[in-house]
Amino acid sequence: MSITKEVLHIIKNRRNTKRFTNQEINKSDIEIILESGTWAPNHRNTEPWRFVVINKYSDLKLQIANEVIQLQESKSNTDLSKEQKLNIINGIKSAPCYIYVFSIPGENPEITEENYGAVCCAIQNMQLTATSMNLGVGWSTGKMAKINNLHSILDMDSSYKVVGVLTVGHPDTNLEKSREDFNNITKWL
Repeated sequence: MSITKEVLHIIKNRRNTKRFTNQEINKSDIEIILESGTWAPNHRNTEPWRFVVINKYSDLKLQIANEVIQLQESKSNTDLSKEQKLNIINGIKSAPCYIYVFSIPGENPEITEENYGAVCCAIQNMQLTATSMNLGVGWSTGKMAKINNLHSILDMDSSYKVVGVLTVGHPDTNLEKSREDFNNITKWL
């Protein structure tokens, strides 16, 4: 297979993975994924990405899970049952690896927006690299990215914007997906 076809194959097979096996991820694999993120295009060479890696056995997972429970209870204005709380805790604790991805602010709104776009490109690089390694990545901007004191828990500058939480691991399933043919959505002039 030519390099071009191999790259297209990786792009087509990248998925936003939701379910993972219990298999651990090697630190060296995470380092390769992080390095690929740092090679994303970024205007003015700002390198605006910041990463926090939380491994499978980190004690922070329980703190994050408890914060997610508090967030969910405050938003719904009801207490979760013990079973619901346990499901959240076990779900967060069982994930192979989390990578919190942040974007640093720029000198003005234009640079801040450029930085955010660059960090999104970094995440795409990371997802494609993981796919090439037969790993999956779930990119979420949900509850784990919205907990109240996240910056304090992760010891990050409070001005940094959370772009997402990546769950990285061995995918539990291989979902087939398709896209509309590019010819149907492209205008040639």
